[in-house]
Amino acid sequence: MSNVAPLACLVALTVATTSCRENDASAAAKAGPPPVIAPEMQANQMTTGPQGLAAARKNSPVHWQHWEPAVLKRATDARRLVFAFVGSAQYPGCLEALEAIDRDPELVSRLNADFLPVLVDIEVARETGIVAGLLSEEIRMPVSFPFLLVLSPEGNEVTWRPIAYSPGSDFKKLFDGATDVIAKMWTEDPQYNLRNSRADHEQRLKRIVFPDTVADVATRDAFLISATRQLMSQYDPDIGTLSGTGGLFPLGSLQCLASSSNDPAIPADLAGRCREAVTAFSKHVLYSPMVDPLDGGVYSSRRGNAWDLPMPQRTCMTQARAARALVSLHASIGEARPLEVALGAVKYAEEQFAMPDGLFSNQRQPTPTVLRDGLWTREQIDAALSPQEAALWKALCGVQDLGNLASEADPQREFFRLNSLGMRVSLTEAAAKAKLDAAQAPGLFESGRKKLLAARLTRLPQPPPAAAGAASPSFRMVSAYAALFTATGEVAWRDKALALAQRACETFSKDNLLVEQAPPVPASVADARAFTYALAIQAALDLAEITLDDTWRLWAGDLATVVAEQFRSDDGRLIEARPASTPIKLPIADRIMLFDDSTAGLMRMNAARLEALGQPPPPEMAKLARSLPPAGIQPVVVTDSILAISFGRSRAIVELPADPSPEWREAAAKLPLDRIARRIGKESAVKIRRPDGTTATAATPAELAAAVGGPKP
Repeated sequence: MSNVAPLACLVALTVATTSCRENDASAAAKAGPPPVIAPEMQANQMTTGPQGLAAARKNSPVHWQHWEPAVLKRATDARRLVFAFVGSAQYPGCLEALEAIDRDPELVSRLNADFLPVLVDIEVARETGIVAGLLSEEIRMPVSFPFLLVLSPEGNEVTWRPIAYSPGSDFKKLFDGATDVIAKMWTEDPQYNLRNSRADHEQRLKRIVFPDTVADVATRDAFLISATRQLMSQYDPDIGTLSGTGGLFPLGSLQCLASSSNDPAIPADLAGRCREAVTAFSKHVLYSPMVDPLDGGVYSSRRGNAWDLPMPQRTCMTQARAARALVSLHASIGEARPLEVALGAVKYAEEQFAMPDGLFSNQRQPTPTVLRDGLWTREQIDAALSPQEAALWKALCGVQDLGNLASEADPQREFFRLNSLGMRVSLTEAAAKAKLDAAQAPGLFESGRKKLLAARLTRLPQPPPAAAGAASPSFRMVSAYAALFTATGEVAWRDKALALAQRACETFSKDNLLVEQAPPVPASVADARAFTYALAIQAALDLAEITLDDTWRLWAGDLATVVAEQFRSDDGRLIEARPASTPIKLPIADRIMLFDDSTAGLMRMNAARLEALGQPPPPEMAKLARSLPPAGIQPVVVTDSILAISFGRSRAIVELPADPSPEWREAAAKLPLDRIARRIGKESAVKIRRPDGTTATAATPAELAAAVGGPKP
């Protein structure tokens, strides 16, 4: 017995040792090669970040990386998950959440040690905002920013969460809730995580909506009428809202209703109702705080369900888009207010976003959202103004002792006794209400405006300007200038459009491609998205129309060819980002108006315009122009595509002689942009080709607009 015990112990020890070796071998096989940390991961890369959210984090202790395909290789080598913080400086909560991260040393340490942290600005990487919308829908949550997205090193979606962050929130708790489980699983078994995310990604690919189907003319006409009827039915005249627009300034809906009111393809009774609705709706919105009476700028979104409380973030893109759309509204309904707002928006954009080199940035240096300081008590207004000025401004803005915010805008009475400023009535009406001489009203308005603006700037100092311009706002401002030229006939607007377009082409063209921002932004993250190309094509076509210079038409055609060749998936669908410039592996297309005009809608308009100018677009884009949005979709999110169908269906073409006189050229150039194409023809006389197939002529340049039969102010 004395020999049995040692033998048993030896056997047990041998078995245990062998088992441990097997477990160690299994763990080693599971672990793979040792992690390799790239030098870029040792420091914050935002010192050369694009303007906006990224540049605002250049001093962050987090080792933020750029959104580029190379992050997947670094994540693979480091054997880490990619943690992407997706947002924009114009969305409340994004900058505040990033500052909360920086203030938490433990969270900073975890991000740097356990993840590969990537900072993504949807203003630059538009595809990430579209992905956020798609993934939020998958978990039945509304999309909001910041949006937390975790990717595997292979680029597959692992987990995600839209975050409604506000000051005082515990971001660490939000972060833990979104990442703890998956981080633990990754530590215990990364291969399981890779397999699972790969399988989920493959299923997600199968659910992505197929490209829009091409339809014949009759089907497109039927869609145009039915979509217009549905859009009209969503307007509630009692409360001045259009259901489905959410909190965004409804520029697309206003332009679409205005277009329908003048479209010969729309039945007369429906066109009349559209005119009534857009006239009333535009007055309701344009005489609201969404248009700042102090500096003329337009706000892009509101808080709550009324137009009383705009969110304070404003961008150049919003101002330029508003100007282009409101000029169309002015031309359609003949009201003065849309043009006044368009002029004010462009003036504000020039004051706030113009760069010394003539380009435009989209926003100033980001700052945290401060909503309360933009509101006023009655006592503050009285203290800032003379008695007469105060009387006029209080009447103009509906100022009240208890505040003028509708309950829908402030249901919790968070801003009790505070007032938002907006021209709720005309200046004449305000003077009568305040019992002032109407002749004095303009002077009192202007002197009061300057005093109130100065008082607001003491509470809300203007943040510093951005360091450089960007492609999207610059091209969008070209279109705004071109639109103002057609509305006013002032040559200075055309001169501004040409100078800006030439500067933008020089700065943002890289071989046959476009970049969103010029160096020192790294080339790997500067690649422009399809949306920027759509804006550049629109700007080039606008210039071709107001100058009759074929150089711009040809450049628009070249850009359209680049889009058709570079921005398409293997199955031929339009995608938002070139595979060479994004880690996202989903073939995402910007098809609905989630943030702004959609890429698909703008491209449809551009294709229709190229055809009207005698420049056939590439087959892929021509197919897009003849396609329809998905069946059953809410028209309010595809108004740009509805406009494209309308413009393609009802566009008149003005053909000038081969060598037209300056008078004929100017008369043609000043025609509205949306429904009238102008080009140099081969005949000796001016010929007007109408949408119904008939032709007409104009005897003199002064008769041209009437002969075309287009919308007239």
